[in-house]
Amino acid sequence: MTCEPIAAIILAGGHSRRMRREKSLLPVCGRTMIESLIEQVRPCFATILVSAGDKSKFTFLGLPVVEDETPGQGPLPALLTALQASPCRVNFVMACDIPVVHLPFLKRILALAPGSDIVVPRYRDGKFEPLFAAYDRGIAPTIARQVAAGDLRISSLFRTCRTEFVAMDGQDWFRNLNTIEEYNDYLKTRKQEGA
Repeated sequence: MTCEPIAAIILAGGHSRRMRREKSLLPVCGRTMIESLIEQVRPCFATILVSAGDKSKFTFLGLPVVEDETPGQGPLPALLTALQASPCRVNFVMACDIPVVHLPFLKRILALAPGSDIVVPRYRDGKFEPLFAAYDRGIAPTIARQVAAGDLRISSLFRTCRTEFVAMDGQDWFRNLNTIEEYNDYLKTRKQEGA
């Protein structure tokens, strides 16, 4: 892993439409999902920033909250604003709805970050996990040009930036909780595992 300081950026500005409630604030193991995520990854990062559409929802975390300047436009503009606010060159971006993080896999991504603009997990079928990936702050102007051109797909950056792909298949720990059914299923699984 790189010796330079690295920031974590947690994207928590989505509308949680499929969940029908603020998913980052749902309870998991006696705390909110975003608190659980922060607790897991804190040892890996010099700084943790939260990107949100409404700053006031996350003041209780005691962390810097970067307000999304264009809420409702998806994660790419939020990523741009957060990278511009980050004090670190290397930034690990993750969605707020990932309940469990396998730190060895996260560290594997970070180890590749110094030689790339983006390090992103990719499945054999060609799909990506762009919200569990490392981004160099230096690509902010590239993102700004892409957003200005009306392209809000994070995957478009992979063609214009030095992008390293990490095999994601077999990472059975990884899941996003996007619906209330997925959330309830996750809680049920944890209960069965005695967690």
